[in-house]
Amino acid sequence: MALDPEALRQQIPYYLTAEPARKELVEGLKALSEGATDGYFFPAGGDPHANTMLQGDGWRGFQVFSFTSGAQNLTRGIVLSNSCDISPENERVLPPKVTFAPLVKLARIKARFEEHGLRAEQIEGRLQAIRAQSVTSIFYLPASGPLEEEYVALLDDLHSMPVEAHRQAAEKVFTLSMAGFYLFVFKLSVHFCRLQENVDRSMRAATV
Repeated sequence: MALDPEALRQQIPYYLTAEPARKELVEGLKALSEGATDGYFFPAGGDPHANTMLQGDGWRGFQVFSFTSGAQNLTRGIVLSNSCDISPENERVLPPKVTFAPLVKLARIKARFEEHGLRAEQIEGRLQAIRAQSVTSIFYLPASGPLEEEYVALLDDLHSMPVEAHRQAAEKVFTLSMAGFYLFVFKLSVHFCRLQENVDRSMRAATV
């Protein structure tokens, strides 16, 4: 997937069309698409959502279970659930769950490439693609602001847990900026909602 600033601009919702919000968002998306590492997060100490769980947030205290061993581990993760669906202000009969993707250090991904026997130039090419947000199943987060190292979220490795259970060990790591959040949602839509899948689902195909 090529990260096209023009394609991102065309997807900006109508309520952000007024200046200066639209201009600021377009400039932020353009900078991120060109490789900027600043601008993904709210600055430290200036986060108005520090105590709120929002889609795209990074949190500690998520629990994952190993498919092979059944072990339970705590991990950092990025929230995929819609902000309204996990808000404590919205009462529900069924207790809500939060869906998240674990955050993994990019250095671990590089090590996996090396273990797989890839050549140095192949590894560097793959890392460059990840940093450029060109890999549809991976959301890249730079070493900037709240993150001391480069991280990635693997969008094909999702987990859920009760919101109330997470609150017992929750600690916020970051809140995405408007540009960072918009880029995250764009990656989610491309990864999960690729309508041009080249599969014929018409009734005609069923009768052939």
